[in-house]
Amino acid sequence: MRIIFFVDRHVILFYISGMQILKELKPLDIAIDPQSPIPVYEQVKQEIKLSIISGDLEKDDRLVPIRELATRLKINPNTIVKVYYQLDVEGFVYSLPGSGYFVRGDVQTRDKEKKDLFKNVTEEYFSKALKLGYSVDDMIRQLQEKKKGEGRNW
Repeated sequence: MRIIFFVDRHVILFYISGMQILKELKPLDIAIDPQSPIPVYEQVKQEIKLSIISGDLEKDDRLVPIRELATRLKINPNTIVKVYYQLDVEGFVYSLPGSGYFVRGDVQTRDKEKKDLFKNVTEEYFSKALKLGYSVDDMIRQLQEKKKGEGRNW
């Protein structure tokens, strides 16, 4: 099987045995909080993982090139290199030398991470609410109100 890549800033074309598959770069909505105690690289990594886990980024989607993302976020490119490397080691992305980083399609990893993230977010929510003096009943009431306000989407 022969694979040839044609890359520009926003589109990558795969030619596989004469068949063309077009993959566009999907925009990443990453916000860095400079006041956060969480290191910048960890914030970026968490946002990309969330995009993968939630399905916003799908199997074989190409991640934004290192320099482009670093420029957009106004951070050092080595930070993005570190993020992409860690995501690769954790099984979320893979690299193709000269072509960039792409989302791995491992459903088991995604589902496990999704459950772990939900558990962590839930534990953090409960911990903070209890510290603020709210009861479990207060939290349930708040969730029910949120559900009513959001309608079917919630």
